[in-house]
Amino acid sequence: MYSRPLGIILQQYGIKYHLYADDTQLYILLDPDNELNFSSSLKNLEHCIADVRLWMTQNLLKLNDIKTNIIYLASRHCVKSLKTPASSITPNRSERNLGVIFDLCINMYEHVASVWRAAYYHLKNIHCLKALLTQ
Repeated sequence: MYSRPLGIILQQYGIKYHLYADDTQLYILLDPDNELNFSSSLKNLEHCIADVRLWMTQNLLKLNDIKTNIIYLASRHCVKSLKTPASSITPNRSERNLGVIFDLCINMYEHVASVWRAAYYHLKNIHCLKALLTQ
């Protein structure tokens, strides 16, 4: 109930969103082939975030800039054609979302490598303990 006005603000800008506990994810569709649409969509997002920040300040909340990230998800072909926008929004190459690492080209290499490292770490620890365990 407390964050309901946040959804209203996002809907006013035509931005799709997902709320989960204290996380909010915004989704917009960008057309890299249409530079005017691309730029105006990013400006729309910037204005929306400014209004969200204002609402949060008015309601004694704070937008955590360190945890505020953006990622473009596109095919490898589209990624090559993406130009850096004249915008204050700088995209990251990868982002973690509910434990899954998404990367720019949606190829999951980073996520698989992360799972592999964690599995290797735990297997190595089990190997060190095997001398202490009975059959």
